[in-house]
Amino acid sequence: MATRKQIAERILRVLQGGAVSIDSDIDIREIMLHVDSERDSLIQDKLIQSYKNIAKVAIQGQTAHTVLGNYVSEATYSTSRDSTREQEYITLTHFPVDLPDGAGVLFIKDANDLSVSYGRLASGVESMYSSLPSFTASLKTYYTMIGNRIYFSDNNPPSKVLMGLIAASSSLGDLDVYPLSPGDESVIIKSVVELYDLMSAAKKDFINDNIDE
Repeated sequence: MATRKQIAERILRVLQGGAVSIDSDIDIREIMLHVDSERDSLIQDKLIQSYKNIAKVAIQGQTAHTVLGNYVSEATYSTSRDSTREQEYITLTHFPVDLPDGAGVLFIKDANDLSVSYGRLASGVESMYSSLPSFTASLKTYYTMIGNRIYFSDNNPPSKVLMGLIAASSSLGDLDVYPLSPGDESVIIKSVVELYDLMSAAKKDFINDNIDE
């Protein structure tokens, strides 16, 4: 798979008729921003469509997460202790795409014991549930996301976790492999090229209107 920068360079070649000129008035960093936006939009559209299809297929059919398997990245984090909340936490370096039902995060497991998984608990209800005696007695393991941190329940908190997520494009490095499904690259290139064609046409219309005046 290509990197974000490689995709942007291919788009620049198309826009410049096959050759990249150092004198180009098109900033490749700007192209890369559009590439990020198109990839995230493509993932969101696919997820929404997959949710629609779930209602039309048997229980054994694909789920939204399996549809998005090609976009999954994995990251390993060591936890730290928050003395204020008295909980273990990790600080994210890669952020999940904003998707319905928190689908941007596929799993969080104890890296030292992969049989232990942590389910998500919405931050808004964590304090309500964690204060219930029955919830405490259940020894439930969970995580909650607040800003760029993920906090873990007091029961069996991990020292190191393996996280699977659909990373937002903006949190990937320029030289990182850009997780894509087959055919996505051509769709992204086509969309960004069409965007620049529209901007170029609008610019020409503006210039022509001023000349006519």
